[in-house]
Amino acid sequence: MRGLSRPVISVKVPLVFPPGDMPISMPSSGQHWFITHREDAAKILLLLQQVQDKTERYLETHYGQTRLQARYDWDAVVLDATTRRMVRNDFELFFKREDWFRQHNLPYRRGYLLWGSPGNGKSATIRVMAAHPHIQPFALDLSDAEEKNSKVLHLFEKAAANTPALVILEDLDRAFPTEGKRTQERTVSFQTLLNCLDGVGSQNGVIVVATANDPTCLDAAILKRPGRFDRVVQFRNPDPDLRRQYYERLSPNLGGEVFEIAIEKTEGFSFAQLRETYILGSQSAFEHGREVGVEDVIEAIELQAAGAQDLKTSVAASGFVHHHTGGKTDGLHQQSR
Repeated sequence: MRGLSRPVISVKVPLVFPPGDMPISMPSSGQHWFITHREDAAKILLLLQQVQDKTERYLETHYGQTRLQARYDWDAVVLDATTRRMVRNDFELFFKREDWFRQHNLPYRRGYLLWGSPGNGKSATIRVMAAHPHIQPFALDLSDAEEKNSKVLHLFEKAAANTPALVILEDLDRAFPTEGKRTQERTVSFQTLLNCLDGVGSQNGVIVVATANDPTCLDAAILKRPGRFDRVVQFRNPDPDLRRQYYERLSPNLGGEVFEIAIEKTEGFSFAQLRETYILGSQSAFEHGREVGVEDVIEAIELQAAGAQDLKTSVAASGFVHHHTGGKTDGLHQQSR
């Protein structure tokens, strides 16, 4: 109930049987009352309408529909100023400028390439974009052996027929790396992808958003032609201000001068690693029967750092060499089977 100047009383009254019978609560048939000042009544009705909008959002793949759990809430991700301007602001303006684009004979479409190391919010950002109430999202996993040229073309065509639409291409650098870095045969031809990006994918009302861990591994032809991706945005490890903001969103107990120790110790951490320290600290607080606090998270940070160092030492001692291939950590496609 944000934006209200006075308190609100919420009363949920269950439906029960008449006197003489055993009262049986019927939560699904109960009455929900809000008691407030008359000047706030209009605001409350508007807020309730937003809350009660239970339209289910679906992410469509060629395997079938997958329900999206995310809400259209940009506050769910922490973005630096540049990323906020180039992705969030640009994406939201897309729905307000169609007439302007058409008046100036400009194509009404958008392309985003989000790149950076795993765990810094690329997939989380896409989930917010896909949850926009006016958009129909479609997802393609181009590195999946089951994806075929015909299926890719069909999904792009379906997106063009259901605009405004969002086409999601995850791990583009794994599916279409430069020739020397290819590790497996492509099931979807490179030319098919380019045809989709330049043809069906360039239809008015279609937004294409792709992710890559390392764009230097990406086939140069994807980025060579202007207009395929209007915005190429790096998702970096968070700086001290963003790390502080992220922790404060997780818990209001995390802050103050002492907590600056945690901010210093997490230099170079991704958002995913920050979340792990919070989870570990929360588990420790639960075991001690208290709310998670600064000391819990600092201890978790030190434990995580020590564990990472032990692993690095063990790997070096064993002579084992690990080639990171940019595997998924939080991709959308894990929930699409």
